[in-house]
Amino acid sequence: MSTNLDYDTIVIGGGFAGVSAVRDLCDQGYRVLLLEARDRLGGRTWSETKKIGDFEGVVEHGGQWLWPDRQVNMMAEVQRYGMTLQQSPFPDHYPTLSHGEHNPGPLPVPLEEIYDFERAYFQIMTDAARMTRGVPLDKQNVADLDIPFSEYLDKLDVGPKTRAYLSFLCYNDTCRYPDEVSALPPVSFIANMDHSLIKTWGIFEDYLTEGTGALINAMADDTDADIRYETPVASVSQDADGVTVTTRGGDSFTAKTAVVATPLACWNDIEFTPPLSADKAETTRERHVAYPIKIWAQVKNAPKPVASMADALTSNGAITAFTQHDLGDDGQVLIGFFIDHPDRPSFGTDFAGVEQFIHTLYPGAELVAYDAHRWATDEFAGSGWVAYKPGRISKSHSRLSTPEGKLFFATSDIAIAFLGWIEGAVDMGKKAAVDAARQMTREAIEVSVRAHASSAATAVPR
Repeated sequence: MSTNLDYDTIVIGGGFAGVSAVRDLCDQGYRVLLLEARDRLGGRTWSETKKIGDFEGVVEHGGQWLWPDRQVNMMAEVQRYGMTLQQSPFPDHYPTLSHGEHNPGPLPVPLEEIYDFERAYFQIMTDAARMTRGVPLDKQNVADLDIPFSEYLDKLDVGPKTRAYLSFLCYNDTCRYPDEVSALPPVSFIANMDHSLIKTWGIFEDYLTEGTGALINAMADDTDADIRYETPVASVSQDADGVTVTTRGGDSFTAKTAVVATPLACWNDIEFTPPLSADKAETTRERHVAYPIKIWAQVKNAPKPVASMADALTSNGAITAFTQHDLGDDGQVLIGFFIDHPDRPSFGTDFAGVEQFIHTLYPGAELVAYDAHRWATDEFAGSGWVAYKPGRISKSHSRLSTPEGKLFFATSDIAIAFLGWIEGAVDMGKKAAVDAARQMTREAIEVSVRAHASSAATAVPR
């Protein structure tokens, strides 16, 4: 490779992790190329203004919420670019659904299981209290919790309705079934959310009035980076001189460093030379992915404002639906999630499927209009957000973000705090920018020292 390189850094992936890295590197004067596979920025966040029945406004198809009290990186971006926040409506109704039975609330479980719930709550809080926020999970003594969530529930030894309710910890965090995913990330998330189960449900949090798209575009506009859309990457190679990134279209670009800011599952779609470390290669091949479908639906004749929770295992994959906008006499806009598992029953994304989903949670409700996005078929999302299978994250968490030569890694999937959140993406993007800049500075100093030494050695004394 020639030492006459095209850029200082190439960033692969234009989600919040990638754009954060781009913006911070450009702020320091580096020449940066951003390669984004889609025709837009945002990755697994995606907002657009559209009409759904009688509602017209910003619709978020992916990641949406933030927690101002703790998510300092996102709040810094919100304030820097003058964005505004709104809080999702606080519910008056808290219905739950398990085993086909509707519980109107407000108690999460029937009275006959309330002591089971109390005992289980204490154990979950005790387990969450063992974890230190900001420390990788493989550096903490918590490997005993890296077991299937179903096994974790078995150990709690609670009644069926309490078990169903607590399963929401798994569904809300992973959008997969309890026998498929580790209990460790959902329990550790409680530590991030101020050790509160209510906050962990994540349905009362703030969101951007202007949409996530407005924020990430503002961040990108605040740079002089070369941004190229519809440019998926095929391979990344590195040697002593730098990094070569080749696109699927056959174009190649060179740089001193590169930041890999795609979802973890997408690393398997890129050929790395030399290969990634065993931890990274094994983890991306294992496909630790969620199977979410997110819907926005105008609904009439459902309680409002409402936040429902369902036991997906006995409800055809239904997880939740809650009020986002009150439309008065025209009903309300609900946001809902259900599991789109390839091997288990699920609702479809046609009108009949979404209507069945709404009726499952709210019998007698009327679906007027809807919008749905199936993340499992989104190639550049790696199917959805991260959902770790048992036994992986307690073994490899810190090593998934460890730099490899001139490569740095940034995605919310490997975040040390707020794993899977936009906050985690921004945090990892900023960290990758710092690490890449540090390496380029170190190499520049080494080149300067060698040049000085060579000059001194060949100088002719007078």
